Amino acid sequence: MSEAKIIQLAETLGKALAETPETTKLHKTRQVLQDDSDTSELLKQYQQQVEKVAQMERDKKPIEVDDKHKLQELEDKLLGSELFKKFTAAQVDYADLMRKVNEAIGKQLGEPDTIQTL
Repeated sequence: MSEAKIIQLAETLGKALAETPETTKLHKTRQVLQDDSDTSELLKQYQQQVEKVAQMERDKKPIEVDDKHKLQELEDKLLGSELFKKFTAAQVDYADLMRKVNEAIGKQLGEPDTIQTL
């Protein structure tokens, strides 16, 4: 089979995936999350705090108690958000779909069900 045909089949698969309920739900919940200024700001602050703590770990610097508390506080607020819960559930559903698709492709390639490292 030619490379062009394989690319065409991949595009067809991509279009089919775009029409699935999982993909549609993920796009919709992401947009709702982005449109909600409070939740999107909270998520931004959380991501910044995660990056700050991760950088401190990479630099082998001590992580201040205040930084840990701030991270926990932001995480608790996010986990309490119904909008964030819906977005996270949509992400999980989408990831599960993509895992199944990847497994199906892997079977056709003769790969085992689990990913092995070289």
